[in-house]
Amino acid sequence: MYLTQGLRRAAQTTPERVATISQSGSQTYSQLRDRVARLAGGLRSLGVDPGDRVAILSMNSQRYTEYLFAVPWAGAVLNPVNTRWAPKEVAYSLSDSESSVLIVDDAFVPLVDEIRGQYDGLQNVIYAGDERCPEGLVSYETLTASSPPIDDALRSGDDLAGIFYTGGTTGFPKGVMLSHSNIVTSGLGMLAEGISIRRDGVLLHAAPMFHAADFAVWVQQTILGGTHVTVPKFDPISVFQAVERWGVTDLVLVPTMIQILVDHPILVSTICRHSRCCATGGR
Repeated sequence: MYLTQGLRRAAQTTPERVATISQSGSQTYSQLRDRVARLAGGLRSLGVDPGDRVAILSMNSQRYTEYLFAVPWAGAVLNPVNTRWAPKEVAYSLSDSESSVLIVDDAFVPLVDEIRGQYDGLQNVIYAGDERCPEGLVSYETLTASSPPIDDALRSGDDLAGIFYTGGTTGFPKGVMLSHSNIVTSGLGMLAEGISIRRDGVLLHAAPMFHAADFAVWVQQTILGGTHVTVPKFDPISVFQAVERWGVTDLVLVPTMIQILVDHPILVSTICRHSRCCATGGR
């Protein structure tokens, strides 16, 4: 069992199926596989060896999905960083996990100097934003485009897949080490229960992708070879627009998010237009 297995299978059996959709566009599974193999090659060129930790501090994006595949493809270990942490907590997780590379987007570039000031173990910081690459950082797109694709390292089974940090409610966050078998077995178990996403579905990532809940459904969608839709972060308008535009069939939200959607004026007005009791003033 290994995290890249679903990507490899989908690229072989349904290469033209849409794999990812985001604000920056869409790509097929064939295109996704190529970019993942190139990004993995780029990580290797930066000195990332098997077992090394590669972290990401980013909002949801197509590149986030590429990261989740490319790191194990390169034989390395995932470290998705909590976007709500202060720089001190981010630096702690990087130090605790001994992460050598950090990927950041536009939202978190301003924190790089402060993070580096508290943790000197970063060999490279990769800029995965949409503006001009800041000085001293490595351009994600340039690295991906200029690197030759490499073969999948096929890290699997009991090999460490990722370090996922807790919220730190009782002190500093604690890193939970999960193997490929841990993660894939969990995904298969949830699919077998039939309580989660469906085959041939379109999954919307509105919850933060660093979180274990969203990552769990990402794994399931990866196993099924379905489509991943991302919005940078949760807000009602983005969710409503994504569902309507891309035919979203599945998403994972916490109760607070669901209540925000239910109470939103757009949804209330839509219900009222189609509700006889609202039209007649009833309850």
